[in-house]
Amino acid sequence: MIPAESVLREAAELPSYTYKLSEDSVRGYVDELEAVKQAIYKILMTERYKYVIYGFNYGIELDRVMGKGKSFAKAVLPGIIKEALCADGRISDVGDFEFSDIDKESLKVKFAVQTDFGEISAEVRCDV
Repeated sequence: MIPAESVLREAAELPSYTYKLSEDSVRGYVDELEAVKQAIYKILMTERYKYVIYGFNYGIELDRVMGKGKSFAKAVLPGIIKEALCADGRISDVGDFEFSDIDKESLKVKFAVQTDFGEISAEVRCDV
């Protein structure tokens, strides 16, 4: 028997309400912009494919630039960062990349993240 009307429905978008992480504990909850800031931090601090607890689309692949020099890193890091962060459905775009040298083997990358809740400035350190 075929139903008269479709029983398929669109999946509801999950809220961003989650636990609030701090340096030494998990206390309280965060939502919307603060939850996305926390998600960005976690994604940028988690090397992709390294931890079996995370799926293959979670984290960042900073290991791809290790040992390849700053010019290579500056060319590919925007794509690596954008790919990592845009896997989160609340993030629509990543841009305005600015590079600064920390020392001869490290870079700091600052960038803007467009989210459903507003724009966030973020940064990541990368050893090359």
